Amino acid sequence: MVVYHFTGGKTPPEAFPVDGFVEAAVRALRRLGGDFAYYPRQHEYSSYSDKGYLGLRVVASSRYEHRESVPLPVENIVITAGSMQAIELLGRTFVRPGDTVITEQLTYYGTLQFFRYLQAKIVGIPVDERDGMEVDVLEDVLKRLNEKGVKPKFIYTIPNHHNPTGAILTESRRKQLLNVALEYGIPIIEDDCYGDLDFEPEAVPRSINTIDNSGMVMFVASFSKILAPGIRLGYFYASDRFLDEIMAHRWDLGTSVLASAVVAEFLKENMWSHISKQVAIIRRKRDTLMAALEEYLGDVASWVKPRGGLFLWVRLSEDVDMQKLQAESEKRGVKFDPGRAFHSEEKEIEALRLSYAHIPLDEIPNGIRLLAEAVEASR
Repeated sequence: MVVYHFTGGKTPPEAFPVDGFVEAAVRALRRLGGDFAYYPRQHEYSSYSDKGYLGLRVVASSRYEHRESVPLPVENIVITAGSMQAIELLGRTFVRPGDTVITEQLTYYGTLQFFRYLQAKIVGIPVDERDGMEVDVLEDVLKRLNEKGVKPKFIYTIPNHHNPTGAILTESRRKQLLNVALEYGIPIIEDDCYGDLDFEPEAVPRSINTIDNSGMVMFVASFSKILAPGIRLGYFYASDRFLDEIMAHRWDLGTSVLASAVVAEFLKENMWSHISKQVAIIRRKRDTLMAALEEYLGDVASWVKPRGGLFLWVRLSEDVDMQKLQAESEKRGVKFDPGRAFHSEEKEIEALRLSYAHIPLDEIPNGIRLLAEAVEASR
């Protein structure tokens, strides 16, 4: 039986630049050679620090400049094992058991699981499935918390191609979010994991970090989503007011210099041509998914067409039994991520997330047809 994995934030395997990586690896290995014998903090290739391979930090800075027209300060960029390690470092820095953190009411389940591991109290803010966090509600929530003497440790948000909804936080809401956070003295973690996976030109406003002059925004990003999750490389930016404290929680002696050097070697010459090719592949799969959903689920489901990213959020009619749906889907070889996993309070909701970038194009229609059968059997 064919299994249709509409799960996980995976990239299209056919887009991975094998030949380009082979060539980049040869160049990187020949250049570094015996320098691999040193730990990062012992060598100039990482600026004698645990911030990671300097060449990849330079690439991260130029990537940011391409979109934002200003570079990130290289000395404030830290390479991590995927963007999730960045979130772990930030979480361990700010959160102690019983502390309050703010997220969107729907957000990435890995982050939610980690915050629960830290024993944080998670306060979820409703998210509009096109325009992002409802910042007016955030204002009211922060006011009520302040009246109770509760100051959240940070606001965590995914403003671009939000996971799971695909929303893009509007420019006006970004400014409002920043102003509210500064009013209450609360740092912001801006998770731009899906940055540059844009299907439409100029759909994404400037980063919250770009419009901030206070140093209160920490910016998290990933190389995994523009290349492949298996490379396990991400990074974060933090201003001087936070950076030393965050780095005090790092104990892994640095991210792989081998992986970092190869990725840097490839991306410094090929980043935008590769991203363009990868986005074109993902966009085509999105369009195929849209057509299949309209054909098979249009009468019992609703969704907002993604303007980028890797996911589609599907709302189902209220008469669908979600637990039965999972069982019926499994019978048919269809796997999806249930809406409950993304809810800040783990509430059962008639919704699911479809990840479509890694599935072969010609398998998408049949996978959705089988999902529709499962939905009908679950009503």
